[in-house]
Amino acid sequence: MTYSIDRARQELGRRLREIRRSAGLTGVQLAELLAWSQPKISKIETGRQAPEAAEIANWVQACGRAGEAADLINRLNDLESMWVAWKDQLRHGHSGIQARIASEEKRVRVFRGYEPTLIPGLFQTPDYARAVLESANRKNRSTSDIEDAVQQRIQRQEVLYRRDKSFRYIVAEAALHHRRGNRETMAAQMDRLITLSRLSNISFGIVPFDSSPPYLPNHGFLIRDETSVVVETISAELTLSHQIEVEQYLHVFQMTASGACFNSQARTLIGNAAKQATT
Repeated sequence: MTYSIDRARQELGRRLREIRRSAGLTGVQLAELLAWSQPKISKIETGRQAPEAAEIANWVQACGRAGEAADLINRLNDLESMWVAWKDQLRHGHSGIQARIASEEKRVRVFRGYEPTLIPGLFQTPDYARAVLESANRKNRSTSDIEDAVQQRIQRQEVLYRRDKSFRYIVAEAALHHRRGNRETMAAQMDRLITLSRLSNISFGIVPFDSSPPYLPNHGFLIRDETSVVVETISAELTLSHQIEVEQYLHVFQMTASGACFNSQARTLIGNAAKQATT
C-alpha cells in the first residue's frame, strides 16, 4: 500500500530533478540559490522527502521554469490526499467522517468492496455499527462521538435503494462469525444481510471457509466506479487513483468473486451464522 505513495513521491522528485538539470544546475548550485542544504535537494529528488508547495515554487523559479509550479503543486496535493491519518480525520469526530463519506458516495455509480473480517458499513445495523465504532475509538485512543456517527452511517444506507447505483460486495465467511456486540446484535445483523441480499441492485457474495479462490486478499478495500480504491489501514485511510492500481484491484476483486457464493447459497451461510450466534 505504501508503494503507491513512495512511487508518487519518487515521480515528483524525478520531475524536479529533470527541471534542475535542464537549467544546467548541479544539486550544490541549486542548494546555494535556495539557501538549502545539498542533502535536502538529494532527498527530494530521490523521493525520500516530499517538498512543501512553497518549496516547489521556489525550486522552479530558481530554474527559470516558474510556469510549471501549478502542475507540480497539484501533484503534491494528490500525493498528500492519498494518505489521511485517522487521528487527523477524528478531529471532526466519527460523524465528520461519516458525513464526508456520504458526500463521496453520492458521486459513485458502482461500488465494489471486499472485507475479510467485518460487515461493510453500508450493510450494518445500528448496534453492529456502534460496536465497530467503539472498537475504532479504542484503537485510536479516541473519545470521539459515537451516537451521531451511528445515525449518519444508517442514513447513508438510503443510497442502497437508488436504482441508478450498483453494489457488489464480497466478504470472507469469517466476517459472519467475528463477534461485534452481543449475540442478539449478530443475529439481527445476519437478518439484515439476508434482506439486503434480495435487492436487485445488490450482489452480496461470501467466500466460504472451504473455498480456494485464485487469490484471497488479506485486507479490505472499496473500489469506487473504476476510478479509485480506498483502503483502510490501522493508522490511516489510503486512496489509490493511478489507473494501473485500480485495474489491479479490479482484477483481484474478480479473482475473489470466483471463489464466492451468491444468492441462495450465500443466504444459507448467513442463516447458519445467525443460528450459531443464538446458540
